[in-house]
Amino acid sequence: MKLWVDDIRSAPDDTWNVARSATAAIRAIARYRHEIKVVSLDHDISHQVQVGTVSRPYPCEETFASVAYFMAEIYNEDWQPQIILHTSNRVAGDEMSAVLLEHGLHSEKKYTGAANRLEMEV
Repeated sequence: MKLWVDDIRSAPDDTWNVARSATAAIRAIARYRHEIKVVSLDHDISHQVQVGTVSRPYPCEETFASVAYFMAEIYNEDWQPQIILHTSNRVAGDEMSAVLLEHGLHSEKKYTGAANRLEMEV
């Protein structure tokens, strides 16, 4: 099983299970951890904000870093998923990588261009 954790970007293909929130990702990992072989994590999360008839994604304080912290907390020798950090936020990606590495989890960084939130309006 592969888990794609991102609030905006589509998974690379239909072989991925998608989690659009930190809560959904943590629940999936808690429930299916031994089946999950690959986790690809974004960092930044946006929320839809509507003012009148205009709806736009707006960055929020919550991030997917909580998923990295959760994975680090539950890591043990019998669960060693491949971890990919596909965020466009390089500083935050490096911080998540350090958290994971501190607990024995290695990650691959595939920094992407920014997701165009304005083109992805709901």
